Amino acid sequence: MFNFMRQFLSTLKNVCFPIICCSCGKFVDSEGLCPECWKHIKWIEDPKCRICGTPFEIDIDTICPVCIRQKPHFDKAISVFEYDDFSKNIVLKFKHVDATYMSRQLAAWIYRVSKGDLKNSNIIIPVPIHFLKRLKRKYNQSELLAQELSKFSGIVYEPRILQKIKHTSQQEGLSRNIRLKNVRGSFGVAPKYSHLLSRKNVVLIDDVLTTGATANECSKILKKYGAATVVVLTVARVNIHPS
Repeated sequence: MFNFMRQFLSTLKNVCFPIICCSCGKFVDSEGLCPECWKHIKWIEDPKCRICGTPFEIDIDTICPVCIRQKPHFDKAISVFEYDDFSKNIVLKFKHVDATYMSRQLAAWIYRVSKGDLKNSNIIIPVPIHFLKRLKRKYNQSELLAQELSKFSGIVYEPRILQKIKHTSQQEGLSRNIRLKNVRGSFGVAPKYSHLLSRKNVVLIDDVLTTGATANECSKILKKYGAATVVVLTVARVNIHPS
């Protein structure tokens, strides 16, 4: 009887809340992508930079020229797939079209590619957004990802530590140097919770890594207040290093 009821409830759930592809919206049997969309995603695998995660075209285990020239404040960045003309549909849908149901699947992908690097992590922190942007968007997509990743990993989710203290202009389309200037001094740590960072290995969550300016600025302030390490996890990354 128990198995029958479980199967009945599962069927009822699928009828009332059908599962759809994260990209094209077609009905699928399980959460994720339909077979056709899966083929178009450029999943990020080795070889890649040991620090920022930039994919390499040749099979080498090293650090990219950008990280050699100026080492980021974060210790490592890991992303699920490349941000391109196809995959941006997934990211923008999640970020701007209220498709919050996608957070569990995106977090599952993040966990799959990063679980080996999370063994010694203590806290998961989302990249915050300014309250004006939250009023407009209604939610912070990085918080949704961080909450789901906490469930998968068992690592404590702590959204109160890192704050966006300065409203900044849109980063999209800006060069790396301008992005760095744009986010400088825009993040802070809440004094009430700063003690939670002491000697902690932090996981910082965002949706997309482009030049790394935001992740770098967040990591700098987290380490200033005592974080031992910062690993940055994102759904996607832009496979370029703009000058």
